[in-house]
Amino acid sequence: MAKVLLVSSPGGHLAEILTVAHELSDKHECILCMSRFPAVRGVRLDEVARIYYAPVCLGLQMPFGIMLSMFFGLFTFLRLFLKERPDCVISTGAIEAVPAFLINRLFFRRPALYLESLARVRTRSLTGRLVKPLATRIFAQWPEVVAQYGPRAEYHGRVL
Repeated sequence: MAKVLLVSSPGGHLAEILTVAHELSDKHECILCMSRFPAVRGVRLDEVARIYYAPVCLGLQMPFGIMLSMFFGLFTFLRLFLKERPDCVISTGAIEAVPAFLINRLFFRRPALYLESLARVRTRSLTGRLVKPLATRIFAQWPEVVAQYGPRAEYHGRVL
């Protein structure tokens, strides 16, 4: 049974990654890493074996809070990768994806799949632009977005 690390921020990204977890949980061990927000306290996460929390520093002014969160996230994901040894990394985005994909690329070289959000109809997300050089495969859910990513992106219809 392969270990799959699922990386997401709360909200719509989490809803999308839980759809992925639901599809994978029968044949793979799914591990989730997300930011700790009050909004996710009551969410049922039956499809994941373990949950880890990435640091979030939103009390600071932009972009310093995001940069600080990504910096601390590097250490969080290094520890997580050393402990869990995932076989694959999948993310639907936001801030946690960047340090996860960077640590994976620098030290572990596991397949890293980025699923562009279904809400991105015409343009790439900031996260998508940042993880493009780090991702093994990029899946866009709209043909207009695939053209912006170039030949590395794939379109297979709606994934989520």
